[in-house]
Amino acid sequence: KEKASLLAWRKYRVQVNRVDTLKPVWPEKPASSL
Repeated sequence: KEKASLLAWRKYRVQVNRVDTLKPVWPEKPASSL
């Protein structure tokens, strides 16, 4: 379960880095299991 959560956050981080700063469309945050 922890591994799946880390994978979800890693994907989220990559998506955030790809956001167009002129027209930001933010990805949805993964559920936090902390």
